[in-house]
Amino acid sequence: MTATLQELGARLAAAERVSMDIPGFRRAAVLVPLLEAPGGPELLFTVRAASLANHAGQIAFPGGGAEPGETLEAAALRETEEEVGLAVAPASVLGTLSDHPSPAGYVATPVVARIAWPQPLRLNPVEVAEVFTVPLQELAGIAPESEVKQLRDYRRRIFAYQWHGRRIWGFTGNVVKNLLDVLEGRPGDPFDPW
Repeated sequence: MTATLQELGARLAAAERVSMDIPGFRRAAVLVPLLEAPGGPELLFTVRAASLANHAGQIAFPGGGAEPGETLEAAALRETEEEVGLAVAPASVLGTLSDHPSPAGYVATPVVARIAWPQPLRLNPVEVAEVFTVPLQELAGIAPESEVKQLRDYRRRIFAYQWHGRRIWGFTGNVVKNLLDVLEGRPGDPFDPW
């Protein structure tokens, strides 16, 4: 990776960001937790509880719908604390990635934050079955699979990363691709997110 976490904030601010507003879709936010681990930066992922109505059992970033009057950044931080017990200070936020649509009817903004690691977590079993971390350098070394899918009236490319028997794909795979593109200073895929 060419950018360090210290440079990522500037790259996020300079990157071309896609904002979306799709009629009938609710606003949401996810936190992209960049962990400052002893061996180098890692990403924290959740595995959604099997009992959830949307995307049960899938790999995700912590997050959810924004409450009335709540900023997207505040929604991402609140949802992260509710889901995994990780309190993230607003000063830790580095910036945002492009908005991404979800088949569940949300347009979500990924909020990127630096987080000291390790620290204790407290999982909400109603929402999260487990968490795991992936070294960012390992993700950057994976050539993702991709396919073009239709979401209502929109066409988008879906990215998937295979890592140690886990499939990081769909919305989450697209956010990972967007993050890695920003870190490497690459333009995004022409079908990403549409």
